[in-house]
Amino acid sequence: MLHGSFTSQGYNSRVGNMFVLVMALFFQVAAAAQAVVIRTFEDDKIGAPPAGFVMAAGREAPVEGWSVKREGNARVLVHDGKAAVPADSFAVAILSGAQYSDVGVSVRLKATAGSRAAGLVWKYQDPLNHYSVQLDLVKQELSMYRVVSGNRIRVEREDDLELDADAWHSLRILQDNGQIRVYLGGIRVLNERDRLPQAPAGVGIWVSGDSTVMFDDFRVQDETGERPREKQSPPK
Repeated sequence: MLHGSFTSQGYNSRVGNMFVLVMALFFQVAAAAQAVVIRTFEDDKIGAPPAGFVMAAGREAPVEGWSVKREGNARVLVHDGKAAVPADSFAVAILSGAQYSDVGVSVRLKATAGSRAAGLVWKYQDPLNHYSVQLDLVKQELSMYRVVSGNRIRVEREDDLELDADAWHSLRILQDNGQIRVYLGGIRVLNERDRLPQAPAGVGIWVSGDSTVMFDDFRVQDETGERPREKQSPPK
């Protein structure tokens, strides 16, 4: 005999509600996992460019020069700089297959030769339109640039950093709700209002054309709460 308010209908209702809750949590976790991209280059072939990136360059820098190499017991992405390039030339490795509106991007880097300038690029449409943040370990400064139709404008800078030029450094940008924040070693250094159109765009790694730099732990976090948009192919 059943006592109280317990019925088979109530039991089934509770089971159904629990199932819905479990599935909702599962899809939330799955969506969060899909919104984060982490590249450590451990699975990439040594001596070849990494999978999942599109290489480009600007101001007469060569597109070539990217490869995965061994650094101690780990694998890292390396850009081998070329000496005979203009001082303002640069190369980028853009994460392929996704575009973001609000986003967090981070990387660890170690410069070993050349002008030792490297960083991140976001809101990337092409070499003529994007944002970049550049850590220059020779000049000991961190700068943010906005590039529109090929015109480069420095929007903010922090100098006299007193960093170890031969050490690894972590760099992170957070593009969120119309604001851009830049972190160096986990400390916020730059803050600027976003002045580019609010449209999904690419993200990646930036390096000056003559710099030889190692990169590791490249991470992208979608800050819109949605999955990154797949890049659309141009109409034929």
